[in-house]
Amino acid sequence: MTDLQAVEVSILEQSYTLTCPSGKEANLLQAADKLDQTLRGIKASGRVMGLERMAVMAALNMSAELIEAQGQLATLEMALEQLDKRVSDGLD
Repeated sequence: MTDLQAVEVSILEQSYTLTCPSGKEANLLQAADKLDQTLRGIKASGRVMGLERMAVMAALNMSAELIEAQGQLATLEMALEQLDKRVSDGLD
């Protein structure tokens, strides 16, 4: 059974106490900070009204960033595999 740790985060000046597996507290704090920054950016733009709409916009923005990062990772992995093959072929 995984030990859980309580972590307090602040998002748009609202405090939340969340639990996460022990050792993952820094990840949760970083994720909460990223969400807070994204929501603040949306709020500052003045285009979106209401917390629910802001949360949806933040989720969409962060999902798009994740998809882009996954694509970049796949490209880097392919390049690394090709480089590894070239090095291996050069050693044969």
